[in-house]
Amino acid sequence: MSDAILDDEALDALFRDIGTLTLIDEIIVKHGPGMVGDAPPPTLDEARAMLDARTVRGVQIRYRHEGAAWYDTLMVTLQGVRLLRVRHDFS
Repeated sequence: MSDAILDDEALDALFRDIGTLTLIDEIIVKHGPGMVGDAPPPTLDEARAMLDARTVRGVQIRYRHEGAAWYDTLMVTLQGVRLLRVRHDFS
């Protein structure tokens, strides 16, 4: 597990890497405490736009890379976007 606060440049790199190097399984939007939206899941670009606009509390991107499943939870904070990454190794 890793935990970091990302600035705009690091967030750009993260979304670029996820978009080009992984197979996305699911994107979940968190609108507020205990609230997950009923709308269809967003695209990766839409999830990034929601974080940029601060219209959501956060998003979780579930993807596969190099034989493992990864869950990246991105939460809006006053300092930037907090990334909490968890690896699930099923090999």
